[in-house]
Amino acid sequence: MVWVGCLVLLDIAGCGGGSTPEDSATGSETGSETAAETQSSSTTTVGESSTTATTTGGSVSASATGTESDTGVSASATGTESTTNTTESTTGTESTTDTTEPTGTTEPTTTEGPAECGNGVVEAGEECDDGNLVDGDGCDANCVLGEVLCGNGVIDPGETCDDGNNDPDDGCGSQCATECGYLCLEVGEPCISGFNAVQCASPGPPWGEASPIGNTCRLATLSVDGNYIALSPGTTIDGQPRHLDAMYTDPANELYGFAGNTENIGDGSQLVAVNAETGELTPVGPSLGVWIMGAAMNDEGQLWVTVFDTFEFNGNASVSIAQVDPDSGMFIDGPDVLTEDGKPVVVWSSHVSDVAFRFDGAMFISANEAGPPPPEPRSRYLEVDRATAEVLSAVDGPEDIYAAGIVFVGEEQKIVAMDIRGADDIFILDLSAPPTLNEALLYADPIPTNSGTADLAGCSKLNPQ
Repeated sequence: MVWVGCLVLLDIAGCGGGSTPEDSATGSETGSETAAETQSSSTTTVGESSTTATTTGGSVSASATGTESDTGVSASATGTESTTNTTESTTGTESTTDTTEPTGTTEPTTTEGPAECGNGVVEAGEECDDGNLVDGDGCDANCVLGEVLCGNGVIDPGETCDDGNNDPDDGCGSQCATECGYLCLEVGEPCISGFNAVQCASPGPPWGEASPIGNTCRLATLSVDGNYIALSPGTTIDGQPRHLDAMYTDPANELYGFAGNTENIGDGSQLVAVNAETGELTPVGPSLGVWIMGAAMNDEGQLWVTVFDTFEFNGNASVSIAQVDPDSGMFIDGPDVLTEDGKPVVVWSSHVSDVAFRFDGAMFISANEAGPPPPEPRSRYLEVDRATAEVLSAVDGPEDIYAAGIVFVGEEQKIVAMDIRGADDIFILDLSAPPTLNEALLYADPIPTNSGTADLAGCSKLNPQ
């Protein structure tokens, strides 16, 4: 008896649970007035009580009424897949409203959609699917097996380099994309470790005000071995000269920075994409109303910056740090004042405050002691806890270097540092050997601009050469 099994399930799990006891009582009254016949329902009488099962439009109701008892128990359940409409009453009068035989639960039907090339799943009609729509990587843009072009020593469409192999971690990766921290200068030749630098002319006094010779900056692309340099024209946004600082390289080796108009310093700086060959800057985010003077991105894609209220301020100023969304250019954490031993970190000259990540993920800031000179404030290199904005450790550098930009080199304590005191040279420094840091000249004044600000950009694991 089909309804009896449902009644047992009703006691355990509701038998699909959709009707209320009131619904069941109403169904019994209706059945007395217009009794409906069912082809698969039955009534069982136990002692002096009777039990009625009703299936209506896919709903099954069971009710028990005692002929000599004052207590009635009713239960009901609703299914969604049955096509049978049946009703049973205990009056004995029957009429048929639906003669369709109940079929039980119907399984849902699924239809396979067309294959979607590029979703990383090999579907019907595809020979391969590597998750992209690029030809020449062994699986073509139509998801048909094709020729592997990377490693043939030719720059094919979709490639940024080709060093004659498709080995990873040699500067030109397995998909022939330039890896972070490398320069791939000649097709078919090995890539070399490199970084970028920017240097901008000093506006001179009065400090912290609109610049009389603003927005005069040039970029350089350099190798870590000291044997290659390429200069760009001046930095511009839509053809208009703009100041560029706080450059960084993302894990895909794309170059970014923060740019602003030093003739209108109230707007602050904004995140821009940087073309190191042409000097063209493409805005990514809005002007922030403050000046970002140092920036670096770690291997996890987190962008951290140093923040100051104004630009080119040769005076004592406190350093703040913040995290910026690299997609929107907006702050997502901070700015928070950086502290050391419970006191704000104060530097002389706001533009000496670059950010760099060491190979192990530790974050460092180049700073200097508070002024005013003389003597010239000594440079310092601060390891920072990003979560608390506190200095964890400090290394005091040589007294004759004013390090405005830093990038770590290899899995050690060495950094590339750009000096803006005097000749604006670039050095290799060893932070494990204070106070001299074993300074070694890498480039003598590589950018022909009287430096007011300067910055370096590179990956956290530049390979020493």
